[in-house]
Amino acid sequence: MKIETLKKIILETLEEVYEMTPEDEAELKRRGLEGEDDWWLRRQVGLQPDDEVEQDIQNLRDYQAKVQGSPEGQAMIRAFQSANGVTIAHGLGYVSYAESELGGSGDETRKSMANWVRKYGKLNKNQLSTVAWIGSPADIPSGYPSFSNHEAITGGTGFLLKGYPVLVSGRSVSSQTLSSLPATLIQHQAQSGIAKRGDVETPIYSLQEMAEGQPFPNWAGEVLLDNWELVGCYITTDVLLTARREGRLSQLFEDVGRTRLQCHIFSESAHMGTMDEFKKRIGKRSKRRR
Repeated sequence: MKIETLKKIILETLEEVYEMTPEDEAELKRRGLEGEDDWWLRRQVGLQPDDEVEQDIQNLRDYQAKVQGSPEGQAMIRAFQSANGVTIAHGLGYVSYAESELGGSGDETRKSMANWVRKYGKLNKNQLSTVAWIGSPADIPSGYPSFSNHEAITGGTGFLLKGYPVLVSGRSVSSQTLSSLPATLIQHQAQSGIAKRGDVETPIYSLQEMAEGQPFPNWAGEVLLDNWELVGCYITTDVLLTARREGRLSQLFEDVGRTRLQCHIFSESAHMGTMDEFKKRIGKRSKRRR
């Protein structure tokens, strides 16, 4: 897809304004999210009045204009679209605030990577919340567990992607949680794809800004990613060791294998290698024991 075509699609998506139904307004009242300071919570559950939606859209339009209008911003876009120079991760084990505190429904599909690929792997017009870091998977910052939205990795499993960065931020942007949105909003955006919006309080406009830390070095605490493609998956050492302890290693390997993606393994301080590398080590140890 040509960059000009993609930019047009992005702008058209950002311009969509959903009008809340009387049922939505009743749900907003039931949840007690009508206060002036609850604007970020209303966004997370997709229950925003028109003026808040329009302000979010304008903020993103201004952000995109600045990113697309500079050589540094364009270089960042290319890096995210190619996954060359940055690593982008979407965590399945991460539980959002909308789910844990605001009564969101969650998504059972996230318990299996293969099932997630089967259900969502082709829905790349729906924007995803991701985290990102400078470099390859092996370059994950050693201090990342203290960074914003680190649970995307430490939550246990997830996917590596490439795609168009609608918004790159140093911290969480309190974007919509797709599994917690009203059904009418999902239907409203069914054709164009579900658009996510967020705060533009810690924006990152270039890879240099990302490397210097806004506020975490080499890390983006949330990236809204559109037109994405899966390029890998990952598990943590905790997931691997728990599966071993519970006698579920074969099921875990099967689930990963069904994704047909290269699987990386992360600890709470480093990239440990790929699952294929670990399988080779296991095979060599088994041969020596014979």
